[in-house]
Amino acid sequence: MNLHLYLASWLYGGAVALRNWLFDKGVLKSFHSPIPVVSVGNLTVGGAGKTPFVDWIVKHYHREGKRVAIISRGYGRRTRGVMLVCDGALVRVSANEAGDEPLMLAWRNPHAIVIVAEKRVDGVRFLLEKFSSRLPDVILLDDGFQHRALARQLNLLVMHAQHNPAADALLPLGRLREPLDSIRRADMVLLSKVTRYTDLASLEKTLAPFAKPIVKSRIQIVGLRSFFSGELVPLGTQAFLWTWAFAFSGIGDSQTFIETLQYAGLIVEHQKHFPDHHIYTESDIEFILTETMRHGINIVVTTEKDYFRLRANETLFNRLKNTACFYLEIAFEVFEGEEMLKAALNQVASIKS
Repeated sequence: MNLHLYLASWLYGGAVALRNWLFDKGVLKSFHSPIPVVSVGNLTVGGAGKTPFVDWIVKHYHREGKRVAIISRGYGRRTRGVMLVCDGALVRVSANEAGDEPLMLAWRNPHAIVIVAEKRVDGVRFLLEKFSSRLPDVILLDDGFQHRALARQLNLLVMHAQHNPAADALLPLGRLREPLDSIRRADMVLLSKVTRYTDLASLEKTLAPFAKPIVKSRIQIVGLRSFFSGELVPLGTQAFLWTWAFAFSGIGDSQTFIETLQYAGLIVEHQKHFPDHHIYTESDIEFILTETMRHGINIVVTTEKDYFRLRANETLFNRLKNTACFYLEIAFEVFEGEEMLKAALNQVASIKS
């Protein structure tokens, strides 16, 4: 079995290296958008923290008075081709049609245009055609590090601060989408999910030969938001301190989710985790409700992305109405290198076509 994985990983690495070489040499061409592009991506599959980072960038541009379009693949959606998720005023579709991450970004930033497309170049062409009278100032390419068919003016690489890629392997043996050497394509590296317990020394040693500017960030807890009332209750307050909770998720980094809840004072002894971008079924909801009742648990907690996925199925969502259900709302905080990052973002948005 391991031999097969090693062989598959070696073949995958060869294919990735060839593709990157063809782009580097100009054999494969990149489309150059008349609107400047900022790409946010990572080297590994899932869990690096790209979505909160994209949300932070959109909000930064909004404060600067810049109009933004987000173009994403829409991973996990049940549709194909180009789809308009939000026109800058109205969110038009569900998580099943858009994917959970683009929908969450749209609800958090309804002033932004959000488009999903497997081929991001098709998404840009759709934007240029349909919004020709009110083009945005900048395009934000979500999960775009490997999508080299679209040129970008700023290439931001997100890395989970507790996962050193030097200790990982290429797919399918490990979680790497590309070899470590691909870091050279990044203009800036953002370390996400830094905590007071994170040992950054080995990761910074790995990054040192590439001499890339490094930005450091952490996740800030906003609180728990009720599924049905919309009320936000700060964690760590008396309302939730030492409360028994059943936690479930379908994300790439469930461990950090659970640690966040426990750090905030919730008691999470019972939990269930599904694959990233999991589409919930009747049996899943039945399991969650049964476990909650069986263990006498006070509340059910999930992630914001899972909340939007659940909302896409009204029947399943309403099954939870008689249970105290909340999702964890988080914010993204840059605590080192913020001015450098903002300056780079502002420079891109000032580029004229």
